[in-house]
Amino acid sequence: MTTPSSRYGELPRFELPACLEFLKLKQFPLKTFPAVYEPERPTQDTLFIYGPGYRNTSGSFDVDCLQIQMYLKFCNVDYVISNSNEPEASPTEKLPFLATVVGSIYGEEEILNWVKETLNKEKTLASEKDQQQSKAFETLVQTKLKAALLFSMWLEPINASEITYKSYFGHVPSPVDKVVSFKQQNKVVQSLLADRDILVREEIYQDAAKTLEALSVKLGDNTYFFGSSEPTWLDAVVFSHLHCILSMPQIVDGQFTDEERQQASTLHKLVRKHENLVKYSKAIYENWLK
Repeated sequence: MTTPSSRYGELPRFELPACLEFLKLKQFPLKTFPAVYEPERPTQDTLFIYGPGYRNTSGSFDVDCLQIQMYLKFCNVDYVISNSNEPEASPTEKLPFLATVVGSIYGEEEILNWVKETLNKEKTLASEKDQQQSKAFETLVQTKLKAALLFSMWLEPINASEITYKSYFGHVPSPVDKVVSFKQQNKVVQSLLADRDILVREEIYQDAAKTLEALSVKLGDNTYFFGSSEPTWLDAVVFSHLHCILSMPQIVDGQFTDEERQQASTLHKLVRKHENLVKYSKAIYENWLK
């Protein structure tokens, strides 16, 4: 390999005079500046959620956030909430996420694993048969009832414009709020179309009605599902959906037709048909959230 020294001979070396000694880079970097911004590590495990809830309550208006919020309460996890409303702050760009005192950041699924593996506080049903049935009911709620909830929130015109947009993006300046609202609505539509060709309002609410009927029968007169003495993950999921539906404000003012108001309250009325589900939701709210 040809080097400058072999080709041109030894290169000359220059020694700086003593007066220019300060120009030598004796150490690098010359100076270290502090970080422009370094977030403080939380002093308590902190759950970042959409909030506050409707009517300024502590429970999130977002069903994904609320079910994690409730499950941590059910498992007696000591934590505080932060009404972030900024999913971009999360590594997954989605709320909720949990920041622990040791510096760990967990998304939704990781939070459940953290409760189970690290804290050893998971709430499960006694029998394996009940556990399998619980997963089936959870899937039913997360697909059929959640689809109706999302449709009611984002695609019923009154609910979308008067409640949902303001809840999620009321802190965003205009006209950016309109842009992000439209993008989020489009995301919801795409998620609803994942397992169907077209969105048929009647079919979505019919599936929700069947799901609510099945939940009502399974709950019966019990305090929690499957007659458990304490609430489990299924109770967190079911309660969160019921609470988001029942607590959503009913719009009575404004220039809206009776038909628009009736459509906006369709899902609310479907839940109200089941007295035991309403009682169940109210009891959990009073005992765990209020």
